[in-house]
Amino acid sequence: MLPPDFRWRSVASRPDELPDALYCGATEVLRLQKRVDNHVWWVEVDRHLDDQYRGRRDCTSYEQGVIGSELWAVRHQQRLRLEIDQREVARAAARKNRTW
Repeated sequence: MLPPDFRWRSVASRPDELPDALYCGATEVLRLQKRVDNHVWWVEVDRHLDDQYRGRRDCTSYEQGVIGSELWAVRHQQRLRLEIDQREVARAAARKNRTW
């Protein structure tokens, strides 16, 4: 079961409209995707971070990807909230320092 401030959304243009992105508040932290060449599902975690810090895992199916993603979110929820809060503070400071 997901923590209360986490939710699934469908963000990709998919004919099946399956929820494929996991959000913490308003920030995407994970996305499930299906390859077009071999139809294998995979998940990209830590999407709130720069590309170099993101992780990728293959999934045996969409359903297993959802289960694993939710377990990951529960395990990492404190870190995710902290990183998202830190990012928002940095963005607010950058906005404050704009001169235009």
